[in-house]
Amino acid sequence: MDSKRRIKNFSFIFLVLVLLTSLGSVSATGILASPGGFHLKMTAPQTYQGTLTVENIGSNTLNVTIDKKRLQMDNVNLLFSDVGIATWISVNQTNFILAPNQKKEVQFTVSVPSNVNYYDAMGALVVRGYPVNQTTSQSNKNLPTMQVQQVPEIVVPITVGLPGQIIESLQLKEHSAPSFLFNFMTGSFVYHVKNNGTVYANMTGNIALKGWFNSHNVTFNGGVYPDDQYYLNTSWTPGIWDFGIYDAKTTIKYGRYSPTQTLTTDDTIFVFPVWLIVLIVLGVTVWVVRKKDIKSPIKIKIEKK
Repeated sequence: MDSKRRIKNFSFIFLVLVLLTSLGSVSATGILASPGGFHLKMTAPQTYQGTLTVENIGSNTLNVTIDKKRLQMDNVNLLFSDVGIATWISVNQTNFILAPNQKKEVQFTVSVPSNVNYYDAMGALVVRGYPVNQTTSQSNKNLPTMQVQQVPEIVVPITVGLPGQIIESLQLKEHSAPSFLFNFMTGSFVYHVKNNGTVYANMTGNIALKGWFNSHNVTFNGGVYPDDQYYLNTSWTPGIWDFGIYDAKTTIKYGRYSPTQTLTTDDTIFVFPVWLIVLIVLGVTVWVVRKKDIKSPIKIKIEKK
């Protein structure tokens, strides 16, 4: 994995998903960028020139930086990298100063190479605003000065659709499932998939749990771009009446627009009932008391008149 990649918090993933559905402006504390995303339909080779407007809506002067990244995400992490579509993007000005209420238009270019084999790709412009001379300093005579900055950050997605051969190919690299559970104990299911195709893969999954007396269905979904990896995560918590051996058959259907391909896997889960443990403990306790002839410390005496 590229050494320059870094993982962001899940809260940023939700932000990006919102941005993908809107072309309006997007803002963070003290900074605003518009439009909020770019959806491009291009041929290879082809060049697109766009403009991103950055505005300082705060009260402090900001040192603004703009980075171009390839965007990879799942339902846990948001991952930036400098490969793939990141190499297609060039930004005219990546660093500038913005006074309060000042705007700046930044030109960028997306150049699709002739040998690209992706049908769908996703990149981003990452805009950060560093407050100028607004730091919190903590000093000690024997320690160096430490400066802490609060930096607003905006992720502006760039999705590119390219003509070419449509190949839908999803690989289940590995998965994990619980093998033993108690009642009310949550078990996690994790499916690590990789998109080896050329198009975006929409995924819908279902875990069919069939036990001796009960059956359950757990659903989940996600999506992954070509050459990216994704972790599908879901969970199941057995109820009070769940016990015994359960067959867990997972079916993951995927496709660019509608499910056309299927991945399957099977697991076995043993659910041990909590109430049985309670009965065993009570039974052992009664047996020990009777065997040792332990008398109750409380005596009740009834007198007849």
